[in-house]
Amino acid sequence: MARGRRGRRSLPQPVYARNRYVAMSASAPQAFTRHVQQLWGKRWWVPLLPVLYVLVMTALGFFRWEYVAIALVCPALAYVTRRSRDFFVDLSPYLLFAIGYDAVKYLIDATSTPSRVLACGLRDLELALFSVRPGVTPQDYFTANPSVGLDLLFAVPYAIFWMVSLGYAAFLFVHDRPRMRYFLWSFAIANFIAFAIWVLVPAAPPWYVRNHGCAVDLSVPAHAAGLLRVDALLGISYFEGFYARASQVFGALPSMHCAFPALGLLTAWRFTGWRTRWVHLVYATVMFGASVYLDHHWIVDGLAGWVVALTSVYLTQRLFAALGWRLSERAPPLTAGAESNLAAPCDG
Repeated sequence: MARGRRGRRSLPQPVYARNRYVAMSASAPQAFTRHVQQLWGKRWWVPLLPVLYVLVMTALGFFRWEYVAIALVCPALAYVTRRSRDFFVDLSPYLLFAIGYDAVKYLIDATSTPSRVLACGLRDLELALFSVRPGVTPQDYFTANPSVGLDLLFAVPYAIFWMVSLGYAAFLFVHDRPRMRYFLWSFAIANFIAFAIWVLVPAAPPWYVRNHGCAVDLSVPAHAAGLLRVDALLGISYFEGFYARASQVFGALPSMHCAFPALGLLTAWRFTGWRTRWVHLVYATVMFGASVYLDHHWIVDGLAGWVVALTSVYLTQRLFAALGWRLSERAPPLTAGAESNLAAPCDG
């Protein structure tokens, strides 16, 4: 056999190649482990929590194809590169919301009873505070007097609200990444507040009381209400199909349709000028009107949604202050006790 430069006997080429492949294969797990530890340190297990949720739900017989995407995408983003890890961390509030929204319907199903659901009680409150005339709520009036123009106008925010939230976050990811985190964490906290209220105080929407009266039937499926007029007008079944997939019926209070635009408005207010503020104001106003006109929410639901938005933004400010995070690229890091100044307007 031939000898190497230092007198060592060289291996035949096929044997050398095979041994090198075995060595590389054996070292790959160790290299990946070191890579993950460099990215996450002792918290390497955190990105696996969504995968654990998927495995548990699948084992319980609640498999959905969306779970496959979660199980594949989360580890891929978390463990590939530092940039993908940062993207995963930035999107984690929305991921928490998605998992929470999926899980809460099972909790509601397990805890809800007809006696706990607010139905005609909310209608009575609406009549006491906002009646058009004795015995007639605004929802009653609009249902009896629909307008094609208003149907089409108010269908727009209801058709795109979930896309607007994701699109706005993507816009901020490019233009103001700290404010994207501010918006998404406020979004997640607002939703978890709503989940708790849905579990503790389930509430029937106006269309339910109109169609089924005060008797609560937990088996009634979700309904598109006034949006069915738009489906019929356009010859489509978009809204009917969309609401057929709704997680549950008795989650009218608070209205998260109203909360989402308010979150965008509140997290943007200090860091934008009137060139863009008016967009947030119009969106929030039109969505509020749509929720009432389309028979999806009581006015008190929408007001509660705004309160939830205010509360979640305040809690996010406290969280960011504790962590020393900025609310925007135009803002310095927060410190504890600085939240009271956040309402001050900023030029621009």
